[in-house]
Amino acid sequence: MNKTLHFLSGIPRSGSTVLAAILNQNPMTHVSTTSGLVHALDGLANTWHSAGLLNENDKDRTKLAQTMRGMIDAFYEDTDKPVIIDKSRGWPIAQIMGAMTQVLNRPPKIIATVRSVPDCAASFVRIAKPENLDEFMASGQLMDHLKAAYISLQNGYLAAPENFLIVEYEDLIADPKAQLARIHAFLELPDFDYDFNNIDGSTVKEDDEQLHGTAGMHYVAPVLAKQHSQDPRDVLKHHYTSFCQPEFWLERPRTVPELHDLDLQLAASTTGDFAEGWRIAQKLEIEEPNNDRAAYNRGWYYLRQGQIQKGYALMDRGRTAGVFGNKRPDVPTPAWDGKSKGTVMLYLEGGLGDQIHQVRYAKLIADRGCRVIVACTGQLASVFVGVEGVSAVIQHEAAFGIYHDFFVQGMSAVVPLGLELEDISGAPYIAKPTVIKGRRKRIGIRISGQKAFEHEHHKLFPAELMFHAVKEADAEFISLQRDADLDKVPGWVKPVNLATWEDTRAAIASCDLVISSCTSVAHLAAAMGVETWIVTPVMPYFLWAAEGDKTPYYDSVTLFRQEVFGEWEAPFNQIANKLSKQQPK
Repeated sequence: MNKTLHFLSGIPRSGSTVLAAILNQNPMTHVSTTSGLVHALDGLANTWHSAGLLNENDKDRTKLAQTMRGMIDAFYEDTDKPVIIDKSRGWPIAQIMGAMTQVLNRPPKIIATVRSVPDCAASFVRIAKPENLDEFMASGQLMDHLKAAYISLQNGYLAAPENFLIVEYEDLIADPKAQLARIHAFLELPDFDYDFNNIDGSTVKEDDEQLHGTAGMHYVAPVLAKQHSQDPRDVLKHHYTSFCQPEFWLERPRTVPELHDLDLQLAASTTGDFAEGWRIAQKLEIEEPNNDRAAYNRGWYYLRQGQIQKGYALMDRGRTAGVFGNKRPDVPTPAWDGKSKGTVMLYLEGGLGDQIHQVRYAKLIADRGCRVIVACTGQLASVFVGVEGVSAVIQHEAAFGIYHDFFVQGMSAVVPLGLELEDISGAPYIAKPTVIKGRRKRIGIRISGQKAFEHEHHKLFPAELMFHAVKEADAEFISLQRDADLDKVPGWVKPVNLATWEDTRAAIASCDLVISSCTSVAHLAAAMGVETWIVTPVMPYFLWAAEGDKTPYYDSVTLFRQEVFGEWEAPFNQIANKLSKQQPK
């Protein structure tokens, strides 16, 4: 290589731009603006891989490294300074650091500017001035950029700390001379006297509005000084704690997450203290009316009270916090208002069980004089074809290309439909296929669904409790378990074909009773009118929020509730007792 190459990276809004402008005063160093070099090199490597140019005769990738050196020389051909410092968030990635070690014939040297993550997030808020803070924090591109850059730097630093010089924003502002001396020692540069009162920001100027969507992101003041003294708690409000990430570069992190009322409410609700959870919900309604996560939690409590129109409307606000449903579908049409006639796309959301529940609303939308197209996960399409009110079924991915006038998101369909509790029907809405049944009672057993989800919602229970509760029943048993936990199903529970959802549908139809945790199998059984017993944790799925062992959503469902958080014996004792009472005398 014709020039010495180093790197500048770090966490966004932590001082990398002003540091670059300062270093550009040095006649030896050129610091780039946000560079595309790392992406160009990555593209080159991928091209070589796909073209088969990395053959067994070049196991050490010598030719690729030589080509990368040539690309770097060409990239900076017009720069006359001997030391190049390329600025990009991508340099800390472990694979890229490994490639640069080979290209440079030495480990890369990366200057990484850092700052507490809440301070960085608050800086983005001050620059962007969003109208809706909750939406900006939950789904804004700048927040995603911050999170990705933090994770990239953390992983890279933990993999090879010797490649990094960490420069704290606060230290750079407080004692820039000392920090520049550290940088010079790290990069082995001769001394230079920098002017911190006459910084030329034009050397690092970028078209921020065009490139990044927000103006002013790379503005550099001529005098090095802290630009604000505002506490990030005041800027981020209830989002502060979620940005309190570990300061992995410090032995003792300064930013420690603080408990918010939402944390206390979750703890209370999870353990069954619903009186305390409701008290906090009412408190947050007064203190933080714009907190969408709090509104979502409050909605659950209204569902518990039977006020489903109000409850669903509040839960719908959880979309901006990423805790309810999916993002708005990628379609050019408006949301359905519950009154307009036309073709309505019912966009089903969430997991498979959620979608099985939501397809019921097709009939109610069709009853308003509309044609209903259902968009769903592809594997469920055949199950939904015969549902009353459904004119057509498509996969989610095809939603943009199918003509329709309006869309409605499945989890919130109750809201435009204007439904209250008395409007909900628990009648079956998915046809039960005809199957040949034996004379003996058949019980289908499902112990768990998707493992991560089950754990997150405290739905996992010891499998032996289920099988001990049912084994004395005068019945034959079939396993409705797929994928995970098959090893926990005892031999006296017969395996059946569950390869497709049509196979699962037929297996459920052959049952007189299905016993399950709250899974997609339980929803399908209930929607087909098969008697279904569902085991649910202390804090249940929102459809089971109202007290009691019955639900208005499915006439065939009986709920067996955990009574004490962490203890699962009670619901299975109830199941055993109920089965024993059904035995022939």
